Amino acid sequence: MVKISYTTISARADYPTVGLETLHLWEPTLKTLAAQTFQDFEFIIVDVFYEERKDYFKEHNYGLKIKHIPAAPNIWTKYGLVQTCHQFNKGIVHADGELLFFDADSGMLHPELMANLWKHYKDGYFVSLGFGSDVTFASELHERKLGNDGNYEYPKGQWQGTSETNSTIVPIEWIKKLSYGYEGNIIMDHRYRKLFENQRFLNQAAKIPPDWYYGISTASMEATLKVNGFNLCFSPDSALSDVDLGNRLVIAGYDNLMMFRDSYCIEAYAGPYWHPNMRRIRPEVKCNNGLVLYNKHEGRYRANDPLSNADIDYIIRNICAQQCGVRDVCKTLPHRGPFFNKNESELVAYWKKYGMTEMTDLTEEREIRESGAGYTEGTFVNV
Repeated sequence: MVKISYTTISARADYPTVGLETLHLWEPTLKTLAAQTFQDFEFIIVDVFYEERKDYFKEHNYGLKIKHIPAAPNIWTKYGLVQTCHQFNKGIVHADGELLFFDADSGMLHPELMANLWKHYKDGYFVSLGFGSDVTFASELHERKLGNDGNYEYPKGQWQGTSETNSTIVPIEWIKKLSYGYEGNIIMDHRYRKLFENQRFLNQAAKIPPDWYYGISTASMEATLKVNGFNLCFSPDSALSDVDLGNRLVIAGYDNLMMFRDSYCIEAYAGPYWHPNMRRIRPEVKCNNGLVLYNKHEGRYRANDPLSNADIDYIIRNICAQQCGVRDVCKTLPHRGPFFNKNESELVAYWKKYGMTEMTDLTEEREIRESGAGYTEGTFVNV
């Protein structure tokens, strides 16, 4: 048993880092994990391309407890799409920590982070971490936005180092010491900037609404199993699945979501560069905001119970037409049905057949795994 399960997912190529094309995507994470002052954790990676690199951690592990697990079976891979919620849920099944810490990949963690997260948990809080990217080697940023055709685009835009980059927000010396050449040119997310920028000696923590519970976050194993993990029906693009988890945690009675100045993660900036077998532009199959609002309206805190056609009809007639705060914007989008993307009929049909009916019980899955009968998957190092 360990105290923290650092649970991550990946669908990137081995060398995606902008400006550092010889830097393996997991190297910064491994190096900063090895430097943690608090070492009672395991590192879990649920990897879409496990079969291509299943031996990587046998030689690159820094003595850490590592579980490298295949994402398969994955119903969306054949379309070149990731299934983020499925990957995180699989990590939960294999986790042995009391506290779950969710992240993507390429994260760089400052040396006190694990200690801080454990302290905040013992004080009674789940943390949504501030996150940012070091853009020392990125002359341009790629900001994801939804195009008129319903696909996510990454238009190039010149990075302007205004208030978005401010070395007084987070310490940068630890990043410079990594020897990769990063200079601490960091862009932090809007929540962290709003709470802590220009208040260097004031705010150290803030209670946040569940709509601010973004992807890099913590929750207890107990709470995560109560809400049954991430909601599979949010796939394949998985937008807002993190916000949905935050809202369901609060509905289930865990109104303890916080942000702390000392809890943040910096990405070795990789931009929108996925594995070449994955679609670079991920389509919006349906509007996940409608699913978030429906769960809130109905008080549904448990994920992965199937949706019915009547549920979808209710979302379209009541949530989309009357309750959604951006419904007027939706009316201007030619692809929006509403709710479904009219330009992605094949994926919509596939989601209706499989995505909205996927069921899983993570508690039962964990019991099967812990029984040891034919459930062990992946490469496990130093565990």
